[in-house]
Parts: sequence; structure tokens; C-alpha cells
Amino acid sequence: MHRPDANKINPRAATPLPADPRGVVLITVLWIMVGLSLLALTLAATVRTEATLARASGEAEQAYFFARGALEAALYRLAYPDPDPEKQQALFPYSGGMNHYRLRSRNLRCHLALLDEAGRLDLNAAAPETLERLLRIVGESPYRAETLTAAVENWRNPDPASGAAASGRRRFRFVEELLQVPGFGRELLYGRPRRQRDGRTVFQRGLMDFLTVYTASPRVNVNYAAPEVLAALPGMSWPKAQTLVAARTRRLLEAPDLTDRAPAEALPFLATEPSQTFSLVATAWLEGSATRRSLRVVARRDRQSRLGHQRLVWYDQYWPSPRVRRFYAPSPSPSAPADARGTAHAPAKGDPWTS
Repeated sequence: MHRPDANKINPRAATPLPADPRGVVLITVLWIMVGLSLLALTLAATVRTEATLARASGEAEQAYFFARGALEAALYRLAYPDPDPEKQQALFPYSGGMNHYRLRSRNLRCHLALLDEAGRLDLNAAAPETLERLLRIVGESPYRAETLTAAVENWRNPDPASGAAASGRRRFRFVEELLQVPGFGRELLYGRPRRQRDGRTVFQRGLMDFLTVYTASPRVNVNYAAPEVLAALPGMSWPKAQTLVAARTRRLLEAPDLTDRAPAEALPFLATEPSQTFSLVATAWLEGSATRRSLRVVARRDRQSRLGHQRLVWYDQYWPSPRVRRFYAPSPSPSAPADARGTAHAPAKGDPWTS
């Protein structure tokens, strides 16, 4: 029987089969489709993001101009108050350590907080011991609080030999000038997050919420001061400050009310009558929108001025303190008519704010 030679190769068996080009084309088309799909998804996400940003920007612009108009309206009503004190009080009701003024349009809402600047410690008039206590209250260690207070004193009373000032005492023109004092940073001035012992993270308020340079007096208006400011005064403590805050919840305190609620050491530094300098914080938003715009102005009543007041400083961008943010405009009932001139509502608690 004939057997084929194993060393000989069959030419027909060794010939490779021709490749099918349709498979290569199919794989190429599939990869192109995947690339186009990814490109379409990326483009759709970009368009959606841009549309969201454009809508938020438009809402922010509307809120800004509405807040600015509300500030102008409130300034006019404060410079030229209603002859009837009860009507003026109803227009700016007092609650929670501030007066409130509300303005609304068709779909725009605005809340204004009116605060006496004397509710803050004057950076130029406060005693070093008071500043040191305030620094400890906002979270500084005793050693660092003492060091920072000494730096502020060196700023207020510079050494003539250094050439900084030859005329003695130097004033802070703005609270922000603390950034020029050695040891003071943006976090201490504007606030910073801090981790509590229980693991929670809270926002530690900065000195901007507690200091001013516009009163030139060491006295503090107890009806508008934050508890941190009250606790920093001589003879005061945190529980005593909270007692005063609780007493002014629904009405303004008068001088006789302080006798039983504040220590004798603190009485010379407490006042109940408002000063002529005040700040307005206006926050506006569109109904149903999470976008907020806040402005702040510090003004002083001036009967000699044509406007009835002087504007000392204006902040086009401002982040209100938590005690201001907890007040917001409640949704009006469908039957309630819109009053473009400004309507005073009872403040409601809540925080619709988003960062």
C-alpha cells in the first residue's frame, strides 16, 4: 500500500484562505459608532451644563437688580420715615436681633435685614481685653489671641521711631485692613470650617460678622449684637449673653431691662438706643430658584444730605451670616395681593440657601 511522504507538503492544503474584508469594515464601523456616541453624549452634557449655567446666571442677574432696587427703596424709607411711628414700625418689624423689610414682585422675592452698626465691636474703640476675648470666642487659642491683640495694638498705636505714623493713634478705615496686620488671614476674617469633637463639621464665623469701624464708640447696642459680641464685653459670659439674646426675641430691650440681666461691669458698654449708622443686607431670589444674590450697604443718617443719608461702604457681593439667613420670605397665599411697594411679613424660620 502506498503511503504519502510525511516530508512532502500538499500545495493545496498549504494555500491560506483569502480574508473576508466585510469583517474588518464591520469592526471599523462599530468603533466609529462608539466614538460618535461618546462625542454625542459629551456634547449633550456640555450643552446641558451650559444651559444650566446660563439659566443660573440669568436668575442671578435678576436677583441682583431686584436686591439693589430693594436697597434703594429701604434707604429712602429710612431716610424719610412715615410720620406715623406705628406704620414705620410695621414696615420694619423687629425680630431675632434685627429689623426686617420685604419686597416682592410677580416672581421675585427680597428680604432685607436692618442692623444697627453699634451691634458690632468698633475696631478702633474696643479695649484690647475685649478684642482678645472675641478672638478666643471665634476659636483662637489664648496665646494666639494675645499675640493678635498685641499686633492690633501696634497697628493702632504705631511706634513713631518706625516711621509708620508720627501723629500717634492710627485708625482702621475698613475692617478688611486687618489683613495687613501680621497674623491675620482670610480664614480668621471671613470664617472657616471647623471639625467638632463629635466629628461634625461646622462653619466658624469670622471677625467680619462682629467688627465695624463706623461707630467710634466702645458701647454695643444690646438689641442688635450677636451673642459672640455680647460675650466679649467686660463681665459677660456666654450664658449671660444668651440670656440677653433670649430676652430680646420679640421686643426691643430698654435700659431698665438690663439691670437684672447684665452684670454691673458690662452696663457701661451696653446701649439700647440705636445709633445713626446702620447696615442693610438685601437678599433676592426668583420663586422656585435656588440662586440667591446678596448685597450689603452701610449707611449713616444725614439730614444735610440730599438723599437723607451717606453711604459709607457698598458690597455688591456679600454672604450673610447664619442669623440673617434663617429668615426668608414665606410663600404668600394665592389670595394675597402682590405689593410692589414692600410688605412686612412675620419672619419664618428656615434656610433655603445653597452655596
